[in-house]
Parts: sequence; structure tokens; C-alpha cells
Amino acid sequence: MSETSEQDARNLAAQHRELQQNAESVNQQLGMVQMSIEDCTRAILTLEELKSASGAINTMIPLGAGALIHANIADVDKIVVSVGAGISVEKTPTEAIETLTQRKEELGKVVERLNGTLTQIGQRLASIESAVGNRPPQ
Repeated sequence: MSETSEQDARNLAAQHRELQQNAESVNQQLGMVQMSIEDCTRAILTLEELKSASGAINTMIPLGAGALIHANIADVDKIVVSVGAGISVEKTPTEAIETLTQRKEELGKVVERLNGTLTQIGQRLASIESAVGNRPPQ
């Protein structure tokens, strides 16, 4: 194999490794975004249930590390919703559901963009693999 061909092969191998790492990173981001979508979905469903409940609601609230506490929710007229940058605002249940639905839609768009990025990376990987596979032996 000539020195130029060896250098080309090393460059292609390096590009391939970098693209694989990029794909792993995008997959991790995709997983986190999908978890956020699931969180929004759970919150929306919970708020819809709370809206339809009457009187005090007995529930268990997670404290973390598998610990729960019994609690009574007496008032569901105001929901505190994070709006970003460490800021939270009070909203009605309907407004909170609207906010979470919008957030979920925005996250869905992020998923689409990340999937597009993964597709592009996959195409570039396939192109490199094809180029390496089509090289005549030296």
C-alpha cells in the first residue's frame, strides 16, 4: 500500500471513529429529551386527573431514594411550573397543562432534529464504509 493510500485509510478510520462518537452523543441526547417528553406526559396526565378530582386528594409524594410521604392536596387551583432559568410561576391547572403541552411539542421538534442528525451521521458512516470497501488492495 502506498504512503498516500495508508494516510487516506488512517484519515477515513479517524473520521469513522469520530462519527461513531458523535452518534453515541446524539443518542444520549435523544434519550434525555425522550425522558423529558415522558415527564411532561406524566405531569399532564396527573394535572388532568387532579383537575377532575373534588375535595381533598390523598396521595403519596416521592421524597427521593425510594422514600414516599403521605399527603393531602387540599387545593389544586394553583400549580407552580418551571419556565426556565430557575424561574417558576403559578398557573391554573389549565394554563399549566398548556405550558407543558407546548414544552412537549418543542421537545418533539428537538427529537426530530436529533433523528435527522443521526440519519446524516449514518449516511456519512455508510459512505466511509463504502469507500473503504471499494478500495482495491494494494
